Amino acid sequence: MRTLVTGGAGFIGSHVVEALRSDGHQVWVIDNLVTGSRGNLPAGASLVEVDVRDQEAVTATFERLRPSVVFHLAAQTLVATSASDPFRDAQINVLGTLNVVRAAVAVGAAKFVFASSGGTVYGNALQQPVPETHPLNPISPYGVSKVAGEHYVRVLCGHAGMSTTILRYGNVYGPRDIPESHHVITVFLDALLNGEPPVIEWDGEQAKDYVYVGDVAAAHLCAIAAGDGEAFNIASGQEITVNEILRLVCAELGVSVTPLHRERRAADVRRFLLDCTKAEQMLGWTPATPFAEGLRQTVRYYRQQAENRRRHALTLQ
Repeated sequence: MRTLVTGGAGFIGSHVVEALRSDGHQVWVIDNLVTGSRGNLPAGASLVEVDVRDQEAVTATFERLRPSVVFHLAAQTLVATSASDPFRDAQINVLGTLNVVRAAVAVGAAKFVFASSGGTVYGNALQQPVPETHPLNPISPYGVSKVAGEHYVRVLCGHAGMSTTILRYGNVYGPRDIPESHHVITVFLDALLNGEPPVIEWDGEQAKDYVYVGDVAAAHLCAIAAGDGEAFNIASGQEITVNEILRLVCAELGVSVTPLHRERRAADVRRFLLDCTKAEQMLGWTPATPFAEGLRQTVRYYRQQAENRRRHALTLQ
């Protein structure tokens, strides 16, 4: 099948691309390479270096490639950045999404899969675990942009007769993330592998639902032929505190450290745990990777990356 992944050279997107290639699909990637990397892409995936804000370039790319299934992952993902510059956040996450949706409609794509955020669209949830029927009540501009994106996808694709599926991610972790994402596991590993003290924001007792990136990629494959017209939580269904994550990361690395502490991150929520029953029932998807195993694979990857950097530095001396 002819597929196109926006943001496909990034952290989550590259794993989606890899899963699609492994499943035998043709894959094209749209990415501006600001946070993504060509090196993340598997063999057989073709990259078009385009920013989703560039309507003309997006439209021309779709007209040339004419994909059947579109996975839209390109986004500004930092909550803090969305608060400091909501205009830029909306340009990428709202107007960029509109550009991609309209281009997909224009070429008659059959399916549109939209990456949303289970950690932000519900805001301070009134119940835990949070089901998809919970009101959408974001407390950050990033969450607002994702809710807006969901509605634009639902309405515009619906008017065009295109099938849609919305995937609301939990906190995704795993290989190929970058420290600039501010994802806690990646940030801890980056600090510890560089001999720096890790930083805990708030008191560290905030608890979130963490899901391994390979499991998230698998959900996208499920969404090709299932879940039409629906939104799904894609997470582990389990919660873990930041303090416990640091303890487990240190145990994997065999180190003992005293973290630094900073104030609560703006718009952070105390707790979120997603109910993924609907994804199991309608997508046939369940998270396959226990947190301990996912963390082990993640630590192995970043350790190897640190070693590669060390060896490269030695060759330059």
